[in-house]
Amino acid sequence: MNSLLTCAVWICIFFFSVERIEAQTLHAILIGDVSPSTGFGKYTSAVKNDLIGVAIALEENMPKSRLNVVHLEFQEDVDSSPKNILDAIAEIKVAPNDTILLYYTGHGAVDDQGPYLALAQGKLYRQEILKRLTGKGSRLVAFISDCCNTRSDGYMYMAPYFEVPDRRKPTPLFQKLFFDSRGVININSSSPGESAFFAPYREDESSGPPGSPGSIFTLAWLDWISKEKNNARSWNDMVGAVSLKVHTSFHDFYPKGASITKGSPVQTDQNVYPYDYPGKPANEGPRTGLIVRDFTGRGSVITEVTPGSPASQVYLVRKDQFVSLSPQQVVVAINGKPTPDTKTVVQEVNASPQIMRMTIRDARQGTFDVLLRMKY
Repeated sequence: MNSLLTCAVWICIFFFSVERIEAQTLHAILIGDVSPSTGFGKYTSAVKNDLIGVAIALEENMPKSRLNVVHLEFQEDVDSSPKNILDAIAEIKVAPNDTILLYYTGHGAVDDQGPYLALAQGKLYRQEILKRLTGKGSRLVAFISDCCNTRSDGYMYMAPYFEVPDRRKPTPLFQKLFFDSRGVININSSSPGESAFFAPYREDESSGPPGSPGSIFTLAWLDWISKEKNNARSWNDMVGAVSLKVHTSFHDFYPKGASITKGSPVQTDQNVYPYDYPGKPANEGPRTGLIVRDFTGRGSVITEVTPGSPASQVYLVRKDQFVSLSPQQVVVAINGKPTPDTKTVVQEVNASPQIMRMTIRDARQGTFDVLLRMKY
């Protein structure tokens, strides 16, 4: 009798635990700044499309009963204020096992105090946003922004209606990312010193890939979500795949580089910048897995590639596939700068963003470009 009672108690505890997990809610604050102060012009619709795309992705991956979405679109300068964002964070009611996602698309910049959202009514620093978000006491906080990361000296609305069939539980991808993880995700679409760019509009496809309404990062992120929603991928998987897509898309759309305003310096890359996320590799040990040495008359020659390292799984641009670098190949250039010796290779690796473009010369394959995502 006692054993039956014990069994019944454990069954009740099991179902209560399952019910608690099923009750987890994803609270999403989606913010887009299209106020006149942004000066986005024809790309205003791209920012709106970013918001709608993220909202649809949430609907497609989450049951409606476990999704709480707050839309903030700043259409006037008076609405583009830190207060409206902080008020939206304050108003959300969060349980300890819930998750908060804050997505922002608009202007951003950096000063001596750090990176911030550049709003018409003032600066809102990432550090302050994260402080307010983590103060809610949820299991996971995700702050993902699509904005510039360069040095620089709440109007509520209902999004356009879209019908997405409801689901009984989150997709495997969203379960892994937003409910099986704990901690803080802090990711921006561009690295320090870089601006974030839109996918350009092109009516003539012969001049390059046709542009889609939206930002390069957000389009890459949403495309990854769509392809991987049935797979339990990690944040590290997301950062790796989306970083690669953003880097290659920028080069496809802007083969000669781009600047945010006429007369500004030309930017030759856009690189996703992950400040922090669960499972982020520690900043220690070899970053590339490459060993190189000088070789008179040939330059900087690869002598060893560590198995399982970033150098063993680089992206071969011309064939759209992953390959391994090999001994006896010569590193001709890194991020467009010639590397005649190992000293230059070390300098360029140290100065490179996480996605590093390498030009390689091979005796049989000729000269080609690869993208290597460094360990950290």
